[in-house]
Amino acid sequence: MSLSHAVVLGASVAGLLSAAASSKSFDTVTIVERDQLSDDTATRRGVPQGSQVHQLMPAGLTRIEELLPGFGDELLEQGCERYEIDRDVAVLYPLGWAARVAGGMEVIGFLRPTFEWVLRRRVLALPNVRAVRGIATGLLAGADGTAVTGVTVTGVDGEKLDADLVIDATGRGSKAPNWLGELGYTPPAEQHVRSYPGYATMVVRFPEGALPDGFRGIAATPNPRHLKGGAILPCGNGQHVVAAMGMSKNYPPAGHTELVDYLDEAPSPLLGRAVRAAELIVEPGTYRMPGNQRRLWERLDRRPEGFVVIGDAVAAFNPVYGQGMTIAAIGAALLAQVLASADGSITGVAEKFTAELAPWTDYAFAMAADTDSFFPGAEFVNYTPPDPKAAAGEAFAVAAATTDPAVAQAMRRAAYYMDPSGLQEPAVRQTIAEWASTGRQPDRL
Repeated sequence: MSLSHAVVLGASVAGLLSAAASSKSFDTVTIVERDQLSDDTATRRGVPQGSQVHQLMPAGLTRIEELLPGFGDELLEQGCERYEIDRDVAVLYPLGWAARVAGGMEVIGFLRPTFEWVLRRRVLALPNVRAVRGIATGLLAGADGTAVTGVTVTGVDGEKLDADLVIDATGRGSKAPNWLGELGYTPPAEQHVRSYPGYATMVVRFPEGALPDGFRGIAATPNPRHLKGGAILPCGNGQHVVAAMGMSKNYPPAGHTELVDYLDEAPSPLLGRAVRAAELIVEPGTYRMPGNQRRLWERLDRRPEGFVVIGDAVAAFNPVYGQGMTIAAIGAALLAQVLASADGSITGVAEKFTAELAPWTDYAFAMAADTDSFFPGAEFVNYTPPDPKAAAGEAFAVAAATTDPAVAQAMRRAAYYMDPSGLQEPAVRQTIAEWASTGRQPDRL
C-alpha cells in the first residue's frame, strides 16, 4: 500500500533529495518553490551562497547514490572532477600539515549551480514528482490539530495543497516554528554559536606547476589564532574554486586584487602564491552569515503527525566544515527508510524520522559549533561551549595527525564519513597518548 501525496517545501538540495526519497512511497510528490526553476546552471536567487565553495563529503555522496543511482557519474559527465581528498589536497591543521594518505576517500569537485542542475533534472524526471511555483504560508491541520493535512500556498490554484506528509526544506529561515505555534504547539528550542564567518569565492585556472607537486588543492582554513584563511579545490573542467575565509568578522573583500592580498594572510603563504599565478575565470562573490544554528525538533513534547523538517531548517552550519549537503543527504536517505518501513501509514513517521536524524545532527553540529566556540568574540545561545581541557586533549590528536598516517586517516574519516570509530582504534589511541604524555609539538611547515 502506498501513500497518496507528499508536499516538499523548497527545491533546495535537501528538498530535491527529500522528493526523491518520498517518491518511493507516495503516488505523487509536489515540490513547492518560490524561485522559477530554470533548465540551466544559473545560480538560484534563493541560494545566496550558491556561488561559494561547496563540498559533498563521501558520506553524502553515498546516500545520494542510494536514492539516485549513477548520480556521481552524471556529475562527471558534466565536467565535474573526482579526486581523493586525503591524498590530493594538502591540509594545514593549526599545528601543522596533515600527513598525506592514499586512503581512497573520493569526493567530486563541482560548482553548486552545476550540482543543483544535475540533481534537479534527475529528480524532476521521476514520473511521480512535479514542481510548482509558490510561497508556503502556513500548515493545514484537522479539527483536533493532531495531524497536518496540507499547506497553504500563495500562487497555486485554491491557495492550498492537501497532503499526507509535508516536508519543510526551506532552510535556515524556515517559518515552521511559527506555523507550529499557530496550531497550538510549542516551537522547538534553538541553539546558536555565532562566530561571524565570511567568504569570497572565485573560479580560476592554474598553469602547470602553480600548485605543489602532486597536489590538486590546498586547504589552510582559519583557526582561533589565525582568523584569515582559504582553500583551493578542483571544481571540474580543468578549473579550481578559490575560497577566502574569515572568522570573527574578518570578512574577505570582493575585489580580485584585494582578495589575493587577503589570501597572503592565510596560515600558509602557498595560497596567495598559487593564486597570483592563476587566470581569473569567474569574478569573486561574497557571502556572510552569523554562524551555526540548530532547532531541537527531537525534543518537542508533542508534535503533529504528517510534518517533518529536514536540512538547514533543522541545523545550519558554518560552511567551512562542508557538512550542509551531507547532512541533507543523510536526512533524505533516513526519510526514505522510515517511509519504507511505515507500511502505508503516516502515523509515527514524524517522530521516528526526527529521532533517527538527531544523532547525525548532534555529531555534525558539535563538530562545527565546538570548533567555532574558540574563535574570539564567539556568541552562544542555549549552548554550552566545550571544556577547554577536552579541547586540549583533541589538540594532541590533531598534532599526531601531522606525522602519523593512521591518525590522519582516522581524523579524516571522522570528518568526511562522520564516523569517529577509527579514533578509538588501539594503535591510534596509543599514538595520541604518546604525544600527550610527552607534550610533543609538531614541526610547523
